[in-house]
Amino acid sequence: MKIIYTLIKIVVLLGFLLLAVSNTQLIAFNYLPGQMVNLPLIVLLLIFFIIGAVFGVFAMFGRLLRLRSQVNQLQNQLNKQAKAASQTVHAENVVTVKPAESSNTK
Repeated sequence: MKIIYTLIKIVVLLGFLLLAVSNTQLIAFNYLPGQMVNLPLIVLLLIFFIIGAVFGVFAMFGRLLRLRSQVNQLQNQLNKQAKAASQTVHAENVVTVKPAESSNTK
């Protein structure tokens, strides 16, 4: 299975490298009125991919914090229930032991 995943990763990497090599022409990018920069297309695509990934992470950050908080609350509940169950089982297993009477009477 690891070999298949490794082969898929290599194919995707080679596809991206082929895309990068074939898109090296310079394009004019106007980022402000009157401001322009000439960049290779692949560099511009990479920049916008990174910006999109960063915005995606920030968009999911709030949900991640809520889910992490919920997991911590549920973990605390589970620990309390496990501790209570352990104490209950321990209390039920406590048996009063009477000292053995000696059968040797002289």
